[in-house]
Amino acid sequence: MNRIKIYQFTDPVCVWCWGNEPVIRALDYLYGNKIDIEFVMGGLIEDITTLYDLSGPKNTIISRANEIIANNWLSASARHGMPVNVEDMSLFSERYPSSFPQNIAYEAAKRINPVAAKKFLRRIREATFIEQRRTSQMDVLVELATEMGFDAAQFIDEYTTGSASGDFMQERMKCRRNGITGFPSYLIREGSTKIILGGYQNLSTLHTVIGRLSGGKIRPRKVGPSQANLMDFIQRYETVYPVEIEVAFALDRARTDLMISELIKTKKITSQNVGNGERLCISDSAKRTPIPRRERKSSHNYENSHSKMDKTPIMSSK
Repeated sequence: MNRIKIYQFTDPVCVWCWGNEPVIRALDYLYGNKIDIEFVMGGLIEDITTLYDLSGPKNTIISRANEIIANNWLSASARHGMPVNVEDMSLFSERYPSSFPQNIAYEAAKRINPVAAKKFLRRIREATFIEQRRTSQMDVLVELATEMGFDAAQFIDEYTTGSASGDFMQERMKCRRNGITGFPSYLIREGSTKIILGGYQNLSTLHTVIGRLSGGKIRPRKVGPSQANLMDFIQRYETVYPVEIEVAFALDRARTDLMISELIKTKKITSQNVGNGERLCISDSAKRTPIPRRERKSSHNYENSHSKMDKTPIMSSK
């Protein structure tokens, strides 16, 4: 049987795509090399000044748009559970009015190393939603790319003179050909059979679709919510947010918080307040020697993610 392929139509600064990161990670963690997860860049914001029905000087329109986005991020976060930081929101400016640079950056990274590009996409999302960084700026994108192991000169070359922009335009056309009008959306394929799901999705829906397309042959592995397994999950993905544990291990929030609290008390993990939530990492004292890549049996192809496109409000509800 062919692997199930899951395509997420997305944009790096879409807050509902950020909200679906727990599902993407859970799929990777539970299915491993039984599925392939790919990302199709759709370009959410071409020009922030035309996104909302606002009037006035350009700088006033952009300032007001940033305020609207901040409020939408908070509203979305309250529903999907991934934290956001909206203090002094200034993601867009007169010089940086678009999310297209982040999309093109992903395509540039993908040309160099498709697997590392997925980690880079996650890093762009985290820098955008948690760290309040203007991720459309080239210097910020280069810094994030080098953090993910890319050579700065090679990345810049692919971004500026390579075919990354053309790849991005092709990906946008792919969105249109599949009737995609909002992010995230999903195309799940097995062989010649495909199912398209529009909007933010929960894990149980994707379990059902995978089971249906595979005739019940592809199933998630069973991983109990032990402290050791939570540690493995956090170690694997390096930075984790509580809702990602909640989704991957099918826990309620109270149980998730209790297990996290126990791991923090025993100094196995560390917690950092970020925006309206917390970020979890393995503590230095608990870090183990990484498993050599050739010995890893499962291929974590994701390696680490409902807004409307074009002229629709950036953070419309699901």
